[in-house]
Amino acid sequence: MRNLVVILATLFFLLIPASCLSSQFFITVGPEVRYINGHSTYHISFDSPWASGGHGESELEFPLDNFMAGIHIIAGTRHDTGGTQTGGRLRMSLLGLVDQDAGIMKDSDWIENDAAFGEAPHEGRDLYTESDARLRGTIFDIEYAYYFRCDQSWTLGPMLGFRYHQFKYDIYGYRGIYWTTPVYGEGKVLEYEVTYKIPYIGVTGEGLIGNKHQFRFVWNFGYSNWTEVRDRDDHILRYKLSEGECEGEAYLINVGLDWNFFPQWILSVGAEYVDIDTTGTQHQRFYAGSSAGTTYDVDDRISSSLLSGMVRVLYEF
Repeated sequence: MRNLVVILATLFFLLIPASCLSSQFFITVGPEVRYINGHSTYHISFDSPWASGGHGESELEFPLDNFMAGIHIIAGTRHDTGGTQTGGRLRMSLLGLVDQDAGIMKDSDWIENDAAFGEAPHEGRDLYTESDARLRGTIFDIEYAYYFRCDQSWTLGPMLGFRYHQFKYDIYGYRGIYWTTPVYGEGKVLEYEVTYKIPYIGVTGEGLIGNKHQFRFVWNFGYSNWTEVRDRDDHILRYKLSEGECEGEAYLINVGLDWNFFPQWILSVGAEYVDIDTTGTQHQRFYAGSSAGTTYDVDDRISSSLLSGMVRVLYEF
């Protein structure tokens, strides 16, 4: 993935010298505000001795329900001098969280042998709690595309990109039920960090519409079969540190509409959906308490679904 970033950066620096003396070259820059809604979830499964519960599964769903803000930059060329159809384009965006209240974290457990914990047989989920989530996060995206003309209004072309998500959670309190017993607690109970690295390829298109082509419709579809995810979960109350490594795939869909409302000024609105599904192994280690030093590995699945809407005000040089 480092090689992919190097390739995209090289394209950026090659693009500028070749075109900066031509009126075909342009740079667009401005602020972006984005609302994100979704989740980042890990689901583990394991087999213990029957007397310890038998087969078990656990799922922690971390919320994403926040506003982000940052900068959006585009450097590219036009097909014709003074024209409006995009040729080559390099796009970069960097976003950070504006608010930290992410919503409710959900913790679920399924245990095969309930009797191992002194409970009557119980179908379905056995343990469930909810906690308050505080979040810090970053989203970085860099993408290169080249558009081929279909006609005077529409273009189509391939794209190559790299997406980086990092989310850090502080989880406070818990309230829920263990089998039939209500449970409740206060204070910080968990610290969680997850990082997604997504190199992707895909197809993109643009359409010029409206009077004097003042509107530009943009769409992208990206796919990655090389997604890597790393996470770290510190269960403070149990003195247990869990670290996961997973690989898998991701889909990225983006649509947008740009309005050239004033010479060199653009109002851009859009929506994006990202779906990530990966599998791998989680390594668990007890670092204190009666089980200190105990380690084991379990099957791990890390997934994320993220829907977002964004608004940008851009200036074109």
